[in-house]
Amino acid sequence: MSPASADSVLVDSLLVELFVEELPPKALRRLGEAFAAGLLQGLAARGLAAADAAVTPYASPRRLAVLVPAVRAAGTRTASRRC
Repeated sequence: MSPASADSVLVDSLLVELFVEELPPKALRRLGEAFAAGLLQGLAARGLAAADAAVTPYASPRRLAVLVPAVRAAGTRTASRRC
């Protein structure tokens, strides 16, 4: 396998799963969707995923998970300043 050039972007699926204390069953859907939205927002802000990517949230009483089907291996380069 050859190394990726600077112009190519490796894209793969990302599954993030959190194990949590018992969550209220009535709130599972809302909590799963909020977790998915926050994760996607963070990935998009760093140039790792499209802001309109189709994410799949999962929720159970002891787990929250999100599947993001297309995440870049590296974000866009930006200049950073340290104080």
